[in-house]
Amino acid sequence: MRRKKGGTYHHGDLRKALVDAAMRALEHQRAEDLSLRALGRELGVSPRAPYRHFETKEELLAAVAVEGFRAFGELLTPRVVAAGADPIARLRAIAEAYVVFAVERPAAFRVMMAPYATVKESAPDLLQARAESHRATMDAIAEGQAAGILRGGDPMQLALVLWSSMHGLAVLLTQGQLGRYDRPVEAAQLANLASGLLMEGLRPRPAEPLPADESPA
Repeated sequence: MRRKKGGTYHHGDLRKALVDAAMRALEHQRAEDLSLRALGRELGVSPRAPYRHFETKEELLAAVAVEGFRAFGELLTPRVVAAGADPIARLRAIAEAYVVFAVERPAAFRVMMAPYATVKESAPDLLQARAESHRATMDAIAEGQAAGILRGGDPMQLALVLWSSMHGLAVLLTQGQLGRYDRPVEAAQLANLASGLLMEGLRPRPAEPLPADESPA
């Protein structure tokens, strides 16, 4: 980043600089209050310069969300690899990573999971990032069902059960409603307990014995 005459700056990559600045700003302000012009002033560029990269604030927030999913992938991948071939272990690793990421990166997490009106949801990069973030979960569920260690049915519904449970826990933690678990280590322990109980519920139910009068002759 080089200083130009007149006190402004020339950015080698203003787009990335804006995303980074937005991520920092979101640590202490709401997404609704983010301003492209204010970020431009912070970076020392002309008022119109940010709009050459993002036509609206919603487009910038979509880029922030994409960066959040990238960071989440960096946290998630080694945990999934370490979990090995067991689909249940991988699902529990995914659940733990989701909650830990929310605690470690609450600003990014809030934008990644922001209401659709806040972020430009149709941005191709964001659609791809969301799809990639779900792939590990869907693959593990499909393998678990094929192996008979997860109940049958629509894999997406099982994924929604897992996601909604972990998302609820993550939101409670990021909002400070579970104060004693607000550090990553404690959050991971709580997520591990919750996911373990959840996996028990997602296992196939044993066949119930038929009533005596319906038993085969």
